[in-house]
Amino acid sequence: MQLELRPGPGETLDAICGGEVQVLQRRLGYRFSLDPILLAHFAVYEGGAHRGRLMDLGTGSGIIPLVLAKRLGRKDITALELQPRLYSLAERNVYLNRCEEQVTLVQGDLRQVDRQFAAGSFSHVLCNPPYRACATGRSSLTMEKAIARHEVACALPDVARAARYLLAPKGGLCVVFPAARFAELAAVLREHRLEPKTARMVHPRADRPAKLVLLHAVKGGRADLTVLPPLVVHAEDEHAFTEEVSAMVE
Repeated sequence: MQLELRPGPGETLDAICGGEVQVLQRRLGYRFSLDPILLAHFAVYEGGAHRGRLMDLGTGSGIIPLVLAKRLGRKDITALELQPRLYSLAERNVYLNRCEEQVTLVQGDLRQVDRQFAAGSFSHVLCNPPYRACATGRSSLTMEKAIARHEVACALPDVARAARYLLAPKGGLCVVFPAARFAELAAVLREHRLEPKTARMVHPRADRPAKLVLLHAVKGGRADLTVLPPLVVHAEDEHAFTEEVSAMVE
């Protein structure tokens, strides 16, 4: 079957990473944000994910594996996606970017990873999980958005269980999550023997509170958390990225 690699009705073709990565997206469906781009770079440069077999849980349109493969030179990437329509979109994006040798897509549920993968078979797991509890935040317009953004099909403990199962001993999990839920994130990971090792707060501007946290945890690691200097997204002009973020997205 030949895949359609041009945008169809209701779709856009967007470029990031200086045009290195081309992404087909739906105008009214789930659209990726800055979060997965920050996560991919954090995982490689701070989480040790520059080598070893890697899993992206809930890949959506495939943005994390594409950035890892095209911008960060990673290979041996597996990406898991639950929703058939998003899986189909990710498949088109992998071929559009000629990443089929680096990226393997699998359709499935992260709550049932033991049915599709061997235990301890990955060195690194990345996840940009749903942030919002079902009763909080603005309601998403479509179920595709709702599943991606709200804890409808999985919650944080599901991500932790999947990561613990997939990771080899001393393997690393990297996640991006709301800074307001940092304590909850650390507690849930520790319950599943995933010890937080490196954290970096993400601030919209230098004078504003953190909105996100990037966290690297190690399976069976010792308690020894390093908090890195903050990552600031926007300069004084709120429409312009800081130099560090510009280097990731432009």
